[in-house]
Amino acid sequence: MKYALFLGCAIPIKYPGFEAATRRVCERLGIELVDMPFACCPPPTSLKMVHHDSWLALAALNLCRAEEAGLDLLTLCSGCVNTLKEANHTLKKSDSKRRKINRILEDQNHHYKGTIEVTHILDVLYQDSVVEKLIKEMSLELPMKIGCHYGCHYFRPPKIMYPDELSDSESYVPVKMDHLLSIIGMEPTEYSRKFLCCGSPLGANADQDAGYAIVKEKLGHIRERHIDALSVICPSCFEQFDMGQIALSRKFKDQSKIPIFYLTQLVGLSMGMTPKEVGLDVHRVKSKKLLESIGIS
Repeated sequence: MKYALFLGCAIPIKYPGFEAATRRVCERLGIELVDMPFACCPPPTSLKMVHHDSWLALAALNLCRAEEAGLDLLTLCSGCVNTLKEANHTLKKSDSKRRKINRILEDQNHHYKGTIEVTHILDVLYQDSVVEKLIKEMSLELPMKIGCHYGCHYFRPPKIMYPDELSDSESYVPVKMDHLLSIIGMEPTEYSRKFLCCGSPLGANADQDAGYAIVKEKLGHIRERHIDALSVICPSCFEQFDMGQIALSRKFKDQSKIPIFYLTQLVGLSMGMTPKEVGLDVHRVKSKKLLESIGIS
């Protein structure tokens, strides 16, 4: 199993622990990650709304590089997978768009053909063959109540992101992270407004206070269910909850905080990796007490 690894912009700069955890987990599970000179995805907001063809061409450039290597593209970010999947879908379906974008790519000596697929680390880890290997590699369970936050871009719009998994009513509710975490001994726990946006796009583009108000609302629902920690699959969502709790604690004088984990950090812990090896030492909201309560130091 081999993929072109698309790290995106935020993870290498802000959250190298996500990358380290993912590389360690994939190595143990026999998933080969190939580094390539990718550019910004670019994000499914901002540029896309200003100049769609420029957004599409930049995404196509990344797709071309994976195509030229003959590898499907693996992302660690909900925004990246959304952009690259949508661009791939658009260019495969539209002859006119494909011709137009290929004229733009000529200057870079690239030509989009539509020969690869785009996937997210969650979908790779959830494959039956990978789950079998994960069970064999596990050295401990993580007995805690966990909430899952999928984010907006991971599965919306379903007709593009997961067309093969739509029901007869054309609805799609993601459950893969919940199921995967239950395999490593966690107790996925439902909470109100689970699929509400984290507030990151609102905070970054318009009103930071309004963005953090969404964090406050979601955390309130999570606390009501006595959830120990939150698992995410997107660096922007992670930052919104991690930094957001620090900002909210200063504003409202609330010292109680819920640790936030990136998915592969939890998988790595279940394989016996140390908190430092998966990058937990640099999180703003510390998880030391929680981990010590389940025997991880």
